[in-house]
Amino acid sequence: MTYFYDFIKRIVLLLFIYFLSRLFFVLNNLNLLESIYEYDFSSFLLILEFLRFDLSILLYINSIIFLLLIFPNNLHQYKWYRKFVRYTFYIVNIPFIILNNIDIEFFQYNQKRITSDFLDLILLGKDTAQILPNYLIQYWPLVILSFFQFFLITRFADYKFEKIFFSFRSILKSTLVFIIATSLFIIGARGGLQLKPIKVVNAGEMSNPLFSNIVLNTPFCLLHSLNSNKLKEYEYFNVNELNPNFSEVNSSSIDSIFSKKNIVIIIMESLSKEFVGYYNDHDLTPFLDSLIPHSLVFNNTFSNGLRSIEALPAITASIPTLSNTPFITSTYAQNDFNSLASILSDEGYATSFFHGGTRGTMGFYGFVKKAGFKNYFGLEEYNNYNDYDGTWGIYDEPFFKYFAEKLKSTKKPFFSTFFSLSAHPPYRLPKNYDDVFNEGEIAIHKLISYSDFSLKKFFDEIKNEKWFNNTIFVITADHTSPKSVDKNFKNKIGRYSIPMLFYTPDKTLNGQSNVITQHIDIMPSLLDVLGYKKSYFSFGESVFQKESWAIHKNNKRYCLITEKGILNNIEENYSTFSDWRLKNRIENDKGNIKFLKSFKQHYSKSMIYNQIKLKHEL
Repeated sequence: MTYFYDFIKRIVLLLFIYFLSRLFFVLNNLNLLESIYEYDFSSFLLILEFLRFDLSILLYINSIIFLLLIFPNNLHQYKWYRKFVRYTFYIVNIPFIILNNIDIEFFQYNQKRITSDFLDLILLGKDTAQILPNYLIQYWPLVILSFFQFFLITRFADYKFEKIFFSFRSILKSTLVFIIATSLFIIGARGGLQLKPIKVVNAGEMSNPLFSNIVLNTPFCLLHSLNSNKLKEYEYFNVNELNPNFSEVNSSSIDSIFSKKNIVIIIMESLSKEFVGYYNDHDLTPFLDSLIPHSLVFNNTFSNGLRSIEALPAITASIPTLSNTPFITSTYAQNDFNSLASILSDEGYATSFFHGGTRGTMGFYGFVKKAGFKNYFGLEEYNNYNDYDGTWGIYDEPFFKYFAEKLKSTKKPFFSTFFSLSAHPPYRLPKNYDDVFNEGEIAIHKLISYSDFSLKKFFDEIKNEKWFNNTIFVITADHTSPKSVDKNFKNKIGRYSIPMLFYTPDKTLNGQSNVITQHIDIMPSLLDVLGYKKSYFSFGESVFQKESWAIHKNNKRYCLITEKGILNNIEENYSTFSDWRLKNRIENDKGNIKFLKSFKQHYSKSMIYNQIKLKHEL
């Protein structure tokens, strides 16, 4: 019985530690949890529910501790055994406490609790080792919290032993305690006496679904996602009932021969639409603001994800991430697929990709090679660490200059993609620019101004080149920044709102478009503009042919944005809202529901059965 009490004492301590992490989580993310403001989230049901989820995962994590303590034996009298139990307790709990605390800040970027794909991210390249020292300094309150929690568990990790005498009575007593303790353990780990153990999707059922991110904890989400990386195969419709646009994208709608214009896609790190002065009353992006009136600008563009690793396949290959794992690190990354690079390479284009980070960062190198880019240029190729930012890679200004120099010597026609990186935490400027850009309201503002300045210098460098007027430039963001000051963008849809423009110096593309569009529409739109006549596979549609829609998925929630409303889908529950804050519920549109179901079915089947490339392209 003593050892059962020892186990309970440890679990109660861990519940308190998880409560502290949750408290910090809520305080740090109040601006992102805007949907709960009008509710009382101190209610008894909410407390009961998050204790239920915490207890469930803590019992799973500490199952080996349970067996070591409760199983009847006399090994407890040996010092080595008690040390083994104590250090096993540390080993199985401290990593999860750390992950739970990482999520206090990472949630701002991810908009969901950490799942198994996070493990893939931290193992990619050298990013973790490079950014860790700066992050420990920048987020020092979380470091202090973690050490305080470690101190608590070390204080209560030891225990006193109680010798078992092998008489009938003592054996019976120990056996009964073991059976009762095991029964209670199973009930707690399952989350109650219901038919099935609780899962992530059950969060918020007792209190309110809006509270799910508060109810959940990171270890629960991580461990329950380990076996959920594969897509679910949907069978809503037969093949003939699916939207015909989901089978392939056909030849260009533009009645002209294939024009071999150069293509340059510039992906600006964390450039939220909120930061673009053209749309807002500020001067963070003076150069981009000056370019927009001379471009074809899309006023309703949304990213298909919230991370850079999700943006690259969406922009260059029209492949969104609609699973728990980014396409680049998923099992489906080995599928055959086409991209702008592979398609245009076949048409005689020179293709290249530029990103100032290390070669392994976010899996970019492997992806661009698989996608058919012939040349890759990163930190190693740049080979000048004087311009290294100390964390992520080469500062934007010198790397944009490097980009311009490489393009000047590239065979024409060419297709090239540039991915900026300076607008990353810890938001550090080059020393010679410390006093050049205004601090702004939040730290990222000065980096946005610096990146815009770097973009201007790039255009100044190439504007007199002969090939400049025969080039289509696409400028967009990889995703939005988790840091925001404009209340109009502090919501679940504004979090995906990005700028996108097509700039052609010869003025062939100009004006404004209010069509709802997204990353995955860039590839088919560019091929449409070029007059590409062959068929190819794409999950997106050309902005010159499509209806207004955009899609994304975060954790269990699909979101379809159309002119008829914003359709949210979790499991088989569908609800439509008229506002970005998702508070004004309106009647579901049957057409939107059918469209979303068709897309889900088409996406999952295409991925599962390796059908994201047309047969004639293989």
